[in-house]
Amino acid sequence: MAKIKRPRPPVPEISQASVADVAFLLLVFFIATTTFETEYGIPVLLPGMEGKAVKVKRENVITVRAAADGMVYIESVPVSLRDVRTRVRTELDLNDQLIVTIETDGDAAYQQMVDVLDEVKAAGAPRFSIRKRIG
Repeated sequence: MAKIKRPRPPVPEISQASVADVAFLLLVFFIATTTFETEYGIPVLLPGMEGKAVKVKRENVITVRAAADGMVYIESVPVSLRDVRTRVRTELDLNDQLIVTIETDGDAAYQQMVDVLDEVKAAGAPRFSIRKRIG
């Protein structure tokens, strides 16, 4: 006896015709509604270039160094980050012409330099310089 082949019922399918349209609309939606965080950097007012170097007395300069090992030094004396503000403020009370030099070791984390800079600014230092220490 021969078997009779019955037609199979059609398999339900989702139309692929509008997938590209939906993907495009989703792309437009996410591009239009996404907000990007803007980094503003460190707000520092830089002096104009007069073209002449100014000599500063050594007693009017204090050095704060952010080392690669995570330590902070003020004039080669190790201090904690939270003590930087107090120490700089004390020095500013003693000398109103004080310039704070922030040195960062070449291998130190960027965040560490920013933390030291924030503490120096919070201490009220009107004049400071930033430099990367090599070697």
